[in-house]
Amino acid sequence: LHQRAGSTDVIEVHGNIVRTRCSASCGVVIDLTVDLPPGEPPRCPNCGDWLRPDVVWFGELLDPVGLQAAEAACEDCDVLLVVGTSGLVHPAAALPLRARRAGACVIVVNPEQTGLDSIGQIVLAGTAAGVLPALLADEHAAI
Repeated sequence: LHQRAGSTDVIEVHGNIVRTRCSASCGVVIDLTVDLPPGEPPRCPNCGDWLRPDVVWFGELLDPVGLQAAEAACEDCDVLLVVGTSGLVHPAAALPLRARRAGACVIVVNPEQTGLDSIGQIVLAGTAAGVLPALLADEHAAI
């Protein structure tokens, strides 16, 4: 969603659901679903193994380069918006604590309580669709 909105410096810690990659890690990555070979599920055009979404599934490790970049960004930010997460799955759930320890203001937006509410200086109960446009509507609002 960040890329669709025009962001250019996005760190994909959990991958990208609109990309497809070879499950055998032969190096094939397909950016557009219209370019996928036929079949349910489709096979890799390079090695013949199954293709899968280019995301991290439970039990898989995060990309260490992406995780390190996210950690560095959290240590260097002034404000960290934490939107739509339970805050329970690590190591990503530790990123807001890293930002808070570095002096950032952590804002948690979620319709239900999260494991990160105690870290957030500001906790806004609601959906991203409801809360974020309200924040953007008044750029001078004191949060």
